Amino acid sequence: MGAVRPPVNRRVKVILTFFCLSAFLLGYALNSGALEPTTPLASYARQSWVMENGLPQNTVQTLLQTRDGFIWLGTEIGLVRFDGNTFTLFDRNSTPALPESDVRCLLEGRDGALWIGTSDGLARWKDGTITSFTTKEGLPGNAVHALAQDDTGLLWAWTDLGLARSNGGRFESTTAADGIPGGPITHLAQAGGIVWLATSEALASRVGGRWSLEKLEGGSPTHGIEFVEPLPAGMVVGGKSGLLVDRESKPPVHLAPGKELSGSRIQAVHFDRRGSLWIGTNQGLMRWAEGKLERLPVTDPLASASVLTIMEDREGDLWVGTETDGLHILRDERFRTFGAREGLSSDATTTVVEDHAGTLWVGTPGSGLNSIARSGAGIAKVRTFFVRDGLLSDVILSLAAAPNGDVWVGTPDGLSRIRNGAVASFTSADGLPDDFIRSVLVDADGSLWIGTRRGLTHWSGDPTAHMETLTQSNGLGSDLVGAMEHDTRGNLWVATLAGLSRLQGAGTANPGITNYTSADGLASNVVTALLPRSAGSMMVGTQDHGWSYWDGKRFSPVARNGLDQTTIHAILDDGLNHLWFATGNGIARCDCDMAGGCARWVEFGPADGLRSRETATNSHPSAFRSRDGLLWFATPKGLVQVDPAHFPVNTVLPPVALVRFSVDDIDQALQGAASQLKIAAGHVHFQFDYAGLSFTAPQKIRYRYMLDGFDRRWTEAGARRTAYYTNIPPGHYTFRVQAANNDGAWNTEGTALPFELRPHFYQTVWFYLALAALAAALIVLLLRLRLLRAEREFRVVLAERSRIAREVHDTLAQGYVGVSVQLEVISELLRHNKIEAVARHLDNVRTFVRDGLADARQSIWALRSQDSSENTLPVTIRRATEQAAGHDVASSFSIFGAYRPLPPETERTFLRVAQEAIHNVKKHAGARHLWVQLEYQPEGIALEVRDDGKGFDVSDGASSPPGHYGLTGIRERAETIRGTLEVTSAPGQGTSVRLQAPVPREAKERSGE
Repeated sequence: MGAVRPPVNRRVKVILTFFCLSAFLLGYALNSGALEPTTPLASYARQSWVMENGLPQNTVQTLLQTRDGFIWLGTEIGLVRFDGNTFTLFDRNSTPALPESDVRCLLEGRDGALWIGTSDGLARWKDGTITSFTTKEGLPGNAVHALAQDDTGLLWAWTDLGLARSNGGRFESTTAADGIPGGPITHLAQAGGIVWLATSEALASRVGGRWSLEKLEGGSPTHGIEFVEPLPAGMVVGGKSGLLVDRESKPPVHLAPGKELSGSRIQAVHFDRRGSLWIGTNQGLMRWAEGKLERLPVTDPLASASVLTIMEDREGDLWVGTETDGLHILRDERFRTFGAREGLSSDATTTVVEDHAGTLWVGTPGSGLNSIARSGAGIAKVRTFFVRDGLLSDVILSLAAAPNGDVWVGTPDGLSRIRNGAVASFTSADGLPDDFIRSVLVDADGSLWIGTRRGLTHWSGDPTAHMETLTQSNGLGSDLVGAMEHDTRGNLWVATLAGLSRLQGAGTANPGITNYTSADGLASNVVTALLPRSAGSMMVGTQDHGWSYWDGKRFSPVARNGLDQTTIHAILDDGLNHLWFATGNGIARCDCDMAGGCARWVEFGPADGLRSRETATNSHPSAFRSRDGLLWFATPKGLVQVDPAHFPVNTVLPPVALVRFSVDDIDQALQGAASQLKIAAGHVHFQFDYAGLSFTAPQKIRYRYMLDGFDRRWTEAGARRTAYYTNIPPGHYTFRVQAANNDGAWNTEGTALPFELRPHFYQTVWFYLALAALAAALIVLLLRLRLLRAEREFRVVLAERSRIAREVHDTLAQGYVGVSVQLEVISELLRHNKIEAVARHLDNVRTFVRDGLADARQSIWALRSQDSSENTLPVTIRRATEQAAGHDVASSFSIFGAYRPLPPETERTFLRVAQEAIHNVKKHAGARHLWVQLEYQPEGIALEVRDDGKGFDVSDGASSPPGHYGLTGIRERAETIRGTLEVTSAPGQGTSVRLQAPVPREAKERSGE
């Protein structure tokens, strides 16, 4: 294959360089965690999916990450959407349905539409709706191999029968007249706004709506161009004969299948944002970076897999789709772990330290001591010391490196020294207070501080020198000694089981010892780790209570929620404004201020590449920072290496997608809704499934959600991907969810779903307004009825008062007038001494008085009779009739029909009418006979009072004579019970008063009619 030069068309070159450099720099800006080209290919963190762990099919033909963050896979059985946890399959039988399940290529359009090329047509997925395109819509063939969209928005589709273009409507085939180079099409690709088209004869690029042929100096690939991969300063062109990866070298570097490349054909090429070229063949994945080709170890699954597609996601992770081995993702490693596989005597490690020559010493809990000679960040050579080499024990508890090159080794059986490969040992027989050596610290003068279970020993290291031991009796906080460190002021800090001891003037005959406990501000009395800071300050790790910070005067425990219950095994400063912790829950990092506070705490576990969350305990030091800035942590699953200067931090905010919204277990449409979702009344269960689309460590994504209109604050959901709500009231709501990636970067914009839960009719405002109006109407009606009743009662009282007034006027008042007149006459007669006339007039006075008294008694009896419950209406009327007898008036009473009780108001009215009529007969009629008749009729009741008196003329209406109100009162009473009053009279022919009234329905029912 000949050399490839930059395109002749300089405009194309400039645009290509701009797009590639923009993408290159943007990649660094967005994510410093893209794959590091210096990392060995076999050391990348790895994860894979096959049918056994959820992948719908093991053949992945194409990959695409859309702007919303989803990863889309084209397989032979359909289109697959992946959110980091769940694979969702779309095929001919799904909703929406594809025209064909065999997906060959994918493209996201500028308008956000997803174009899906299949073996039997093209599909456009937009807002939940799929539109199909086949030869009926202008495609030259139904089998679609590749898709591209140029800078003008024109869509290009390469089918089995040629190239077609579309501006969103129908497709039309292209010809040579359109500037397309001749020969069968071998490749169609898109890079930025440039579309590349390769044929068996030429290569063309489309920019600005025009095709331009590219001249390839040195010739084209033997069997045509099949790959065009843009580079910042050109492009990589390849075909069946191989790839040209370095045209500047002399001679140019070619990579050919079956020679430099494994396999017989190249199937995928991808240039990542860090400058590495990834090559997939039918027999493995390879990388060309920094001028060399690297292959995977033969034991790696991707070393022999048939690679069909390669893609880099927005976080810099590399995705690889294979023909039979499923889907793979390569992530830049954060942690390198060394264990038995890398040459150590055991995976389990307890303590680590670096000597003055840069050799790393790693202790194990039963497999001796490892001496590691390093080559860069890797291991060059490992030598192991065992008991047979002179160590007192294969269990290593503590290590210390002296400036003279000595390495001191603490074991459960004493202290060993390694000098130039020779081992010397010291025990309690040599003056140590105890053989269980928990910690060792080398002082600036080369002397040793040795922590044991029976005190702290200071020794110059000379076997002939005396060992001095400080215990609790000398002022030490406890005899059980752990971690030890010097601060920047030369003080020695000693962790004990009973707090922290500070030795001022350490090494002198009488050092000053000050003990600190929780009473002095320590988070706990069990101190497990120490880290000196500037100006004599100190970080103090404790058991189960986080850490405390000594500022030179006082201790301040960590106040961050949750960290005050963390066990700290070791603390390291990486020199880059981060503190690293070996904790009971794994390795953690925080941004700490000078006061020991933690601004941002990030924990790491298996999802970040660690083999285990466990870290070494009860050994010192269990973590160490080497001179090259690397951090080393001893763990039960290997020695962990961290490079803080190249530690990939994921700063890409994770998009959040709502993948399912169900109401009473019925899924609702999430796409294509023209307006807000409206949920019918009566639904009670609401479920929201969401996903944070970060693929660096999906297990570490954290969520929080809130239902606007119902919740007042965010709900911290942790890793839970579902929210439930039950029995929310009707109203307008918006469900909001936010996500944080594996490094705690929150996407505060998140996603939102507005919806409306409609109310029942009885929950609407109009219903409540109607209820209020009805209540108001009822109140008004009740008030009106009460007012009417009060008016009716008032009218009754007023009528009674009027009747009494009439009776008083017609009886007592008239009698009093007569008495007054008679008394005036008597007074005149007495003045003239006419005694006989006086006597006659006195008789008249007595008569007026008797008549007045009778009238008064009659009125009083009439008033009291209405309250009598012992007499019925016939009885009371009969009594009134009998009392009217006398004074030359004969009276009789008769009753017809069956007696039945009537409403009190009716009976009272009939009694009053009878009394009034009888009274009128007595006073005014001058009658000799009085007849009273009471008649109980089927439909009513009638009363007739008749006399044979002088009568009167009723031609002008039955009204009372002037000055009398009897008939008027009777008529008014009759109206109150809807009765009819008939008065018949004529001068000299007597008078008949007849009252007739209907019987109310209630009275009929009580009588059994």
